[in-house]
This record gives sequence, structure tokens and C-alpha cells, in this order.
Amino acid sequence: MACGTLRVRREAQTPTWEELLATLTLDPDALADPLPAPGPDDVIVCGSSRSGTTLLSAMLFQPPRAVCVMEPWDALRLAPAELFASFRAELETGWLRSGHLDVRALREDGAVVTCTESEHHARVAVGDDYVLAVKYPVLWRYLDRLPETKFLVCVRDPRTTIASYRRSPGRLAEGLDYEVPFNERMNRELTHRTADVAMRRIALYDYVYERMLPHLDRPEVLVVRYERWFTEPDALLTDVGTFLGTDLSRPLASIRRPLNPAPEPTADGELERALIRRHCRTAPRLGYDLGGDTSAGCCRA
Repeated sequence: MACGTLRVRREAQTPTWEELLATLTLDPDALADPLPAPGPDDVIVCGSSRSGTTLLSAMLFQPPRAVCVMEPWDALRLAPAELFASFRAELETGWLRSGHLDVRALREDGAVVTCTESEHHARVAVGDDYVLAVKYPVLWRYLDRLPETKFLVCVRDPRTTIASYRRSPGRLAEGLDYEVPFNERMNRELTHRTADVAMRRIALYDYVYERMLPHLDRPEVLVVRYERWFTEPDALLTDVGTFLGTDLSRPLASIRRPLNPAPEPTADGELERALIRRHCRTAPRLGYDLGGDTSAGCCRA
């Protein structure tokens, strides 16, 4: 979750946290081919962690035209077609009980706030042909399995993204993701690659985007560049709406600049930026120029 202005309330890592993780049993590699696709109005939001997927989720939450379910645990339990069908059935009841987007805060003051799935349920009315998005960063795993499904892929400058990894609690600071079957192969490969956590954070960024880059030119895939929210938000939202075939001109979310938009001017921060300049392989292909390090938002269109 990338936006620097987020007020985040996370599930506490208590014994019940381990019990929850034990229920997240889906391994995409174990799903048979061909993988049944979600419906034509279903879209997957993915990208690296801290790349703007949460902000995009809030911007997509515009019932009755569009609804985004943000990081539901069922995304790590159910195959895509079953997952989307379950949320459409849930929304038919007039309630959204899944996901981590605090709809009340979004409606009251445009705040992009996360909450636990058990903490907040919201009444949601949808139209006949609404767009349903499901956001979970690691759902990029389905890019090569669902060639007809629409994907919104979030990208963000590696300097700010990797710095956000480092400031995060838990495994992301170690360059790893939740220890669940969905992430097992990635975590294993990254752990074997290096024991240096600073290098592993860079490796995590590259690992994710190296696997997404071959798909970014597909007509079913739209790249959503985080920095555009702060330079041309209306144009970006128009692009997303055109891609999805719906009007997204009336978002509930307010775009607020990150509290720490640039890397910290510290020795550790400078070392990290030097490592990123030297070792991040995907930045140029994603349009980020790391040659001069005066701005962490510099990119090519």
C-alpha cells in the first residue's frame, strides 16, 4: 500500500494472525490449465507492493458504476473466476463485507484508509453492468494465465517504492512477502539469491516487474503510473475509465501528496539509492531514469 498519506490500521500479528495465514492455502502453480477466466467486466489490480495499488483501489470505488474490493483474503484462497463470482454474489445483497478499504472514511472525507475485514461493512448499490475490480499486488501472478482478462498494473519509481519497503513492518522490510503458498516460490528464490536485506528489497522489485514487463504492451493491460496522480490526475482517471469502458469522473477519494515524497537525506538513504542505481535492472524499462538522483519522481512518459 503505497500512498504516503494513508492512515493504516493493520491486523495485529497475534496468534490469530498465524491462524489466518494458515487459511490462505492457494498456490497458483497448482491450478490446472486452462484457467477459467473472470467475466468481461472483471478487472485485476496488481503491481509491486507500495506502488499505488491502494490509491487506485480508492479511485475505482465509484458505485454504482464501479466497485473495487481491496486486498480481500479470499484472493489468496480462491481461483480468479470463483473469487469474482463470490464478490458479485456478495454485492447482490447490497453489502460489501470483504476487503480492507474503509468505505466510511472514503465517503465522509475522501480519505484513503485501510481497515480489517471484520471491522467495517458498507452498504453498496451497484448498477446492471458495473465494473468489479479486485486489488491484490501479487495477483500479477495471473498475467500469463488470463490472457483475455483486464489488468491494471501499478508502477512507481523504484527509489520511493524500495524506501517504502524498508519502512514497512514485517516481511516487506526484508524483501519478502507473506509466508503463504501464493508467495512460496518467490520468497524461496529471493532468500536463496541474497542474505543482504537491502539487496533483497531491490531484488523483490525486479522480481515482480521482470515478470510483468512482457505483458505491459497487451491491449488487456493498462499501466497506471503512480506519479501521474500528482501531475495529471484527471487525465489518468480518464485513461483508466476508457480502458474499463465506464465513467470514472466522480471519484470519492481525495488525492493527497505523500508525507515523504522523496528519499530521506541520510547516509542509509544515500547508500540505498546508490545500490538501486547500480543494481535495479527494471527501472529503465519501466521508464525511470536513475542517472540523476535529485528527484524520486523523475520518469519518462
